[in-house]
Amino acid sequence: MRMSDNDNNSGGDQRTYETPATTSKEAGTPGGPELAGRGVRLGAYLVDSLILVIVFLVVVASGFWITFDDIIQMGTLPSTNDVLQVMMVFAVVFMVINGYLLVMRGQTVGKLMLGIRIVDSATGGKVSAAKVLGLRYIVFFGLQIIPVFGMMELVSLFDAVFIFRDDRRCLHDLLAGTKVVSNS
Repeated sequence: MRMSDNDNNSGGDQRTYETPATTSKEAGTPGGPELAGRGVRLGAYLVDSLILVIVFLVVVASGFWITFDDIIQMGTLPSTNDVLQVMMVFAVVFMVINGYLLVMRGQTVGKLMLGIRIVDSATGGKVSAAKVLGLRYIVFFGLQIIPVFGMMELVSLFDAVFIFRDDRRCLHDLLAGTKVVSNS
């Protein structure tokens, strides 16, 4: 009895097909971590903002740096010095709360709670302290507080709009060479 080519079960000519990578993974990194979703990133930002506001209010209530009276005296059009003072308090409070987590894990409290982290966009590995603190936060924060009317809102708006790119990298990600990925 003669075997046909179809009867050969050796598997030599069988083809296997891999499932294509999902669009949520960055192109060129099929085995890389999945990019964090836009909604999850927004959620982490809102958690971080809520924590920051609560701590800021505690700092203000304690009269440590700036008091409620100082805020009331600012009036409807605060001076550049007043705005810079308040922004500096926010920056210091943010770094006290998140600095260690950012350097050690690439996460803020919000990112930790929602299971996402910041990684180097080229390697997918841990981000250096200089990149994550220096470029992603301090330099970008400095760009936002340039004392030009509306500059803070303009920079923040452009930053947020960039999340709709295919790679989901905002301006601060591009500046620092980072991306935000899921922990899973």
